[in-house]
Amino acid sequence: MATKILCRTMLLLGLVLSLTVFAAGCGGTKPDNVKPASAPASPSTEKKPVLSDKPAEWKADGVIADKEYSKMQTLGEIEIYSRIDVDRVRMALKAKTQGYVAIGFDPSERMKDADIILGFVKDGKASVTDMFSTGPTGPHPPDDQQGGRNDVTVFGGSKKDGVTIIEFERKLITGDQKDKVIKVGDNKIIWAISEDEAFGGRHTKRGSGVLKL
Repeated sequence: MATKILCRTMLLLGLVLSLTVFAAGCGGTKPDNVKPASAPASPSTEKKPVLSDKPAEWKADGVIADKEYSKMQTLGEIEIYSRIDVDRVRMALKAKTQGYVAIGFDPSERMKDADIILGFVKDGKASVTDMFSTGPTGPHPPDDQQGGRNDVTVFGGSKKDGVTIIEFERKLITGDQKDKVIKVGDNKIIWAISEDEAFGGRHTKRGSGVLKL
């Protein structure tokens, strides 16, 4: 009789211990080899400007408004918005940088012979100049220091949240010996960005491509 009671007691103790272990495993402490699932990445909330075949009013204010441009092309680290209005091109260059953004038209070898437009925003004021590169790695002084002239006189810009936007206009054909003809269609270009707010600053990123206007 005593033996039967002892067996029943041990059986009950074993059952209680099993239930205790099971409850601990489900209730709170996670096993060491289980990692919590990471939260899904939030999608980008940046809204791209609406483009239009018949763009609305253009303003060189550093704001890329809806229907202000007819085309947008991303080349490397830079977004290029463009429109052709009769005899001139109007453009916006946008990049994640605190310094300048630049575009160069029709280089012959690397930077050589490129017609460069470079701009930045410093202390809330945009500065843009028309340059011409004399060698494969520069230099690229302003046109008016090389017997040419500055043909980019209408421009504006902004800098916000680490993003710089430069807007400008230029005639497709200026007649200046230090300018290249900008064509409706394919244009061979180079681009560059820098963290320097200066015309002579060294670029941090650069590239090349074909811009379709």
